[in-house]
Amino acid sequence: MEEVTMSAKGSGMTAKETFQTLMEMSKLLNTGLDETTLALCVRLCECGANPESLAKVIVELRREVAALNMDKNQTKQGQ
Repeated sequence: MEEVTMSAKGSGMTAKETFQTLMEMSKLLNTGLDETTLALCVRLCECGANPESLAKVIVELRREVAALNMDKNQTKQGQ
């Protein structure tokens, strides 16, 4: 018997089905989150993390990575 998630008990959805639905929504919204990252975000929210703050952190991390990659590419071209 598959485990039923707390929030989906009324609908009878399993944890796997719930996550698959979240992944589909993530893709439709072009979040760019892979399954592992989405699972980590869900777990953090379940542990009490503020979803809006988490989203802001992800956006900022992506911005920083893009800036680092741009600097790295400029350094390569300057050699």
